Amino acid sequence: MNKQEKEELVEELKEKFSSVREELGFESGLDELDEAFFVTDHILHEGYVSEEFSRQMCSRIRDTLNVWSNYLHSLLMPNPQHLINMTEAKLFKEDDRKKIWNLLKGALALSSSNILAGLTKDKKLEAEFIDDSLKFWHEKYKPGIVEIMEKANKGWSE
Repeated sequence: MNKQEKEELVEELKEKFSSVREELGFESGLDELDEAFFVTDHILHEGYVSEEFSRQMCSRIRDTLNVWSNYLHSLLMPNPQHLINMTEAKLFKEDDRKKIWNLLKGALALSSSNILAGLTKDKKLEAEFIDDSLKFWHEKYKPGIVEIMEKANKGWSE
């Protein structure tokens, strides 16, 4: 994809985003969502803006949450055949594990609300998922993950 095609795709994304934002009534802006979930990068990677853009965007948000959820899960229930999982899991004490579980529960609650919104075609629930995911990311998930990664990094560095 050349520079002009990328610019045209980004312009199409911005137009579709504005339209979907107005239709669904969510408050989050594209720049905010990009910062947390890399929506524009995802669209550029995929090479198209879906006719069902709201679902495409929600899938991107869900994927970001789920990638981290898989990592958090590996800290709580490490694969005994995976030395890295086993080693990292041992870095976290019971208090840490409770924090990890609460982060995981929050992300899974959001992911399941996205699935429900898609199955029921509930636009209000979809809008709530978008705004709630961004709020959760900034207020709980990212700060919690940063804390976990600082401990993991420290553990690997010692």
